[in-house]
Amino acid sequence: MSGAVKWAVGAGAQLERAFHGWAGVAAGGPVVRVPIRQGAGYEFDFADVDALDSAAGSAFAAFDERFGNFKRLELMAALLERGFKLPPFISPQAWVEPEVRVETNAFVGAGASVGHGSRIGYNSALLPGVRLGCGVVLGPSCWLEPGVVVGDGARIGAHCTLRSGVIVAPGVRVGRSCELGWPQRYGQDVAAKTIFDCRYDAPIFTYEG
Repeated sequence: MSGAVKWAVGAGAQLERAFHGWAGVAAGGPVVRVPIRQGAGYEFDFADVDALDSAAGSAFAAFDERFGNFKRLELMAALLERGFKLPPFISPQAWVEPEVRVETNAFVGAGASVGHGSRIGYNSALLPGVRLGCGVVLGPSCWLEPGVVVGDGARIGAHCTLRSGVIVAPGVRVGRSCELGWPQRYGQDVAAKTIFDCRYDAPIFTYEG
């Protein structure tokens, strides 16, 4: 849509990545940075968003992995409720092979590579230099830091965070809401809600009743 506005809405480094990324690919329309404030209870202040005309363009929810990626999901949901379209961002400097599905509000940064037949769930972020093999399924609202490698056929559940230095071996399944923070190769399946925190010598397991 020639001349349409692109609003990058969010905060912090991810807002800057989204703003400058969209500015590099915008087709004739302006790209506008919309910083969003949070109150003492971390609630979003949507006053600036409510002043926008969603019919005049599209938006992108840009927020980091805090609160298990749920704050970014909250921001995305608020924009959708206000009628904004949220197409994914794929950097021109990323390498995305054929038959890859990239869903709403996903982010694929510069230097990232995504193998044939992979799927990137909505609201997930692949920061610069991430490598996904072929046939990888990345669930919604995940966060992959620079340099993460995910092997062919691996499955990453929703709301997972993978820190720099992580290598997920081919075919491994990582359950939802995990944080892989140890910079190592993960060669076995990881149960849901398992936390590998560099501050501790053993993983933290969360069991559901």
